[in-house]
Amino acid sequence: MLSEVARVLQPGGRVLVVDMLPHEHEEYQQHMGHVWLGFSDKQIVRFLTGTGFGNVRIRSLPTDPNAKGPALFAAAATRHR
Repeated sequence: MLSEVARVLQPGGRVLVVDMLPHEHEEYQQHMGHVWLGFSDKQIVRFLTGTGFGNVRIRSLPTDPNAKGPALFAAAATRHR
């Protein structure tokens, strides 16, 4: 998916990715078809830089204490090539 975003985005364009931080909710794979159990900062940086993005910034989003799901992150990056 990130390769396709990089392909259609002009150099200097920005991407924003919001997804789940690593978690242990294996039932999400069965009930919701999730392939990954969240993503670490290191994984997201590797995915983005490997598809032509740079200036990667990642921020954990505030969690609601009443939420039942995993915490989320936001990652922003700029297309270089």
